[in-house]
Amino acid sequence: MKAEATGIVLGGALQLDEQLTLPDHSRVRVAVETIEDAKTRYREGLKAWKELCEAHPIHAGGRRFTRDELHGRR
Repeated sequence: MKAEATGIVLGGALQLDEQLTLPDHSRVRVAVETIEDAKTRYREGLKAWKELCEAHPIHAGGRRFTRDELHGRR
């Protein structure tokens, strides 16, 4: 089972915002990442994706439909 939660660090210990649904004495692997770092990596990745799409646009060469054709209004 995989669970993801947010929380804060108090006195060097993690205090989660919500209780996990894992049974007691479950062995777990913990990876900690600050929320600010995750947001920064997300923004950088999105920016890189947009730059890639602009540098290498996809032209399918097909017919461009009008709005009425797309919505079946004839």
